[in-house]
Amino acid sequence: MGDSSLKNRISTAEQAAASIRDGMTVAMSGYAMAGYPKAVVEALVQRKQSGEDLSFGLITGANVPWLDETLGSAKLVTRRAPMVASRTLAAQANDGSLRYVEQQMSKMPRLLRDGSFGDIDIAVVEALGFDENGDLIPSSSVGMTHYLMDAADEIIVEINAAQPEVLRDLHDIYIPAAAPDTEPIPLVRTDQRIGESGIQVDPKKIRYIVETDIPERLGPQPAGTAVTKYIADHLFNFLELEVRKTGGHLPPIQTGFGGIADSIAEGFQQSGFRNLQFFCGGITEPVLELLVSEKATALSTGGLGMSERVEQILNDTPNLRDHLVIRNGDISNSAEVIGRLGLVALNTGIEIDLYGNVNSSHVAGSRVVNGIGGGASFAQNAGLSVILLPSTAKGGAISNIVPMVSHQDIGEHDVDVVVTEHGVADLRGLDDGERADAILTHCASEAYRGQLTAYLRTARRQCGGHHPQLPEAAFGWYRRLKEEGTMLEKGS
Repeated sequence: MGDSSLKNRISTAEQAAASIRDGMTVAMSGYAMAGYPKAVVEALVQRKQSGEDLSFGLITGANVPWLDETLGSAKLVTRRAPMVASRTLAAQANDGSLRYVEQQMSKMPRLLRDGSFGDIDIAVVEALGFDENGDLIPSSSVGMTHYLMDAADEIIVEINAAQPEVLRDLHDIYIPAAAPDTEPIPLVRTDQRIGESGIQVDPKKIRYIVETDIPERLGPQPAGTAVTKYIADHLFNFLELEVRKTGGHLPPIQTGFGGIADSIAEGFQQSGFRNLQFFCGGITEPVLELLVSEKATALSTGGLGMSERVEQILNDTPNLRDHLVIRNGDISNSAEVIGRLGLVALNTGIEIDLYGNVNSSHVAGSRVVNGIGGGASFAQNAGLSVILLPSTAKGGAISNIVPMVSHQDIGEHDVDVVVTEHGVADLRGLDDGERADAILTHCASEAYRGQLTAYLRTARRQCGGHHPQLPEAAFGWYRRLKEEGTMLEKGS
């Protein structure tokens, strides 16, 4: 430890957790499913299970499924920002027992600096340790840890010996100044390093240091299916034509998590693309495998989804620091950087309407599933914004292409291309009517194409205009689903 006085603050997880009291607001590290505290969290759960009246507000930098599931199952969280990342916590947000404050990742730095979430009593963060200057060295993510520690009155640090030591060399932490003193971010390449390896922290704030040895494991992720493979195949056909048309190369790629993202990574392994670069909020094992196979040459991420295989890749890849960078979340989600690099943003959604508006967070407009995350920022600022989704859900009972989305996270003006298992709709240069025709023709399920065609024809006839819509008829699709269990009209 850089500051020898910090040795006097080493404690057990139980002693550190005892400083968190009922009604507090607690911040925890963690970003893109990685780099979160573990021992103190388990101690908090034990207190709750022993019958203690304990609950608190929770703020993190982004989605942290393990925290949400563990703390949510124990009913420890009464208020949550900026995402919910487990079914348990989402259910509590939907039944009203949890106040969920959803925020885009790109807005979190300003909101934390401005104190918009109120006073943060304690920040609990995971680290590899401290360097000789006393700076904190994060573990598998950086996220918004610097802002959370700055805003907190006190800090608990978990030093996790189970996290791979090689992570120490991968961080690049660059913290932009607040407005009006902000300057251009000097990042022009995916693999470029512009910052520091550690985070400055006020040692006077550090109340406890807990030494742990708890491996971090992302756990099973949704597997790819035949449908996600078809979606990936259509995407690659489009990208190959795009590169051929421009005579250039593929720009850096942003992708998320889940079955479609994994199918895309596996598709890149089989494709003719080489020298790939990824600039993402988080990456998992399938993307790291592209580095191993030398399909990818540069990966930038806000966090690493850990597994035994990921640890093996980290330990066995030579010159890893030249190819893999872990950045703080305000750089990974920076509109300036996303735009400068001209990313190909590959985002998913729950549903999309005929004009290209995307709902990525709420089922039937009311029930939250996760949160908006960084998808909207990437879509808005990317060089090419692509939305990928299956055309139907629930065995065909639901059409994921609807007349009007029930909740909007990404606006139509930020969507260039739509891909389903049926094909690709390139929306660039099209007016609203042409966009609707393209999505209907190339992306909709055959089972719903007739209904969508009839809706669009009626909307054009009855109301006309540049963007014809019939809200009552559009939301009748959701009413039919609720009452009859399907969006399909009888006789279709």
